[in-house]
Amino acid sequence: MCPSTPAANATVFLGMITPAGRVAYVTPQMPAEVALAAANADRPVESQYRLAGPCVTAKCGFWTGDHCGLGERLVASYQETAAPAETDLPRCAIRRTCRWYAEQGRSACAACSHVVTDARPGQ
Repeated sequence: MCPSTPAANATVFLGMITPAGRVAYVTPQMPAEVALAAANADRPVESQYRLAGPCVTAKCGFWTGDHCGLGERLVASYQETAAPAETDLPRCAIRRTCRWYAEQGRSACAACSHVVTDARPGQ
């Protein structure tokens, strides 16, 4: 599963974006339709909610050919700026199937809560 997919590909409502720009995870797993129905129509759904869906591999601009380049970049960037590693992982509904966790391990979870998918047209 991709933990940061656009609404068009979403199957899971992963969390809400807080005013501080962090993800407040929703557990247990809920269908994406819950977030899509509650979204403010004046803003992109992805700026309000984090959604997850099947990894589309080669159809995604972040796919390197054998892994997710976005997950890799996020972990590297977060590790450069983060305080000591967080020991408790967030309660995430997709961890067992998450592409970032499978490829980057626990470090992906620490970076993940800081990701807001930007799906504004032209960006």
